[in-house]
Amino acid sequence: MKQHPVEHFGEQLVFIPLPQKMPGFDRFINAWLVNGERTYLIDPGPTVTIPILTAVLQDLGIRRLDAILLTHIHIDHSGGVGDLVAHFPDTKVVCHARAVEHLVDPARLWAGSVATLGDTARAYGPIAPVPADQVVAVEHLAAHGIEAILTPGHAVHHVSYLIDGTLFAGEACGVYWELSGGYYLRPATPPKFYLETSLESIQALAEVPCQRMCFGHFGLTRQPTELLRAHRRQLQLWAAELTRFLPEVNGGDQVAAGRAALLERDPLLNGFSQFSEADQQRELGFMANSVRGFQGYLQKNRGRS
Repeated sequence: MKQHPVEHFGEQLVFIPLPQKMPGFDRFINAWLVNGERTYLIDPGPTVTIPILTAVLQDLGIRRLDAILLTHIHIDHSGGVGDLVAHFPDTKVVCHARAVEHLVDPARLWAGSVATLGDTARAYGPIAPVPADQVVAVEHLAAHGIEAILTPGHAVHHVSYLIDGTLFAGEACGVYWELSGGYYLRPATPPKFYLETSLESIQALAEVPCQRMCFGHFGLTRQPTELLRAHRRQLQLWAAELTRFLPEVNGGDQVAAGRAALLERDPLLNGFSQFSEADQQRELGFMANSVRGFQGYLQKNRGRS
């Protein structure tokens, strides 16, 4: 049987990378498995990686899942859940109440993904529906040992989960890589972005007692309090810096100029230089989208006290 690379953190937590063939996407998306008294899978990834995920689960001897927990329904985190439940027809899929209808009928979700991401969405693969009787809104979650925390900063339907002292934060604390000598942390603030909501979500996570925090991109930190504080400061820095790069102030498209300034002045982006060229190109694209989210927020709030 072919073995797929995973990383075990203790006896119960398994990190499952979900590589893709697109340049820069071989170490970008991951799923998490909690395999203890009960077995939970968090964020199965896009459709194109479901064969990898199901092979990993088979390698690990996983024959059943007590629940599939979705932090949010963006295509890179949960686009493949419809294909996955075909292998686990008795497993409930847990998500925010506002996400339920889009899992059952993903037509608008797919159209929106293609409109936003274009060829990247097509490479992730089409979104299959989940049977309605398998979808559970998070407020009706009755699973033992799971605490759900609403964290709508990255998306209005974003939920984080605390399980046995481990916090699964999706993209509520941005995008993270542990690198030589430190880490790289980038905001995930696509349009429509609301700074106050993101800061409130970070505060909600900061109040959760946890020993480690797991990201959807890419890995975990054993210093969640430090990371959450750093991300709060980072968002405030981005707001201050990008005020200088608004179209009505400078004219034209100011995304590239704002991004260049942040790469120079945000210390949490210093690890960018350690990435491969393909990874840098991926990050530049997503960073531009995050800058656009900030610019939209700043333009809407310009002149308000």
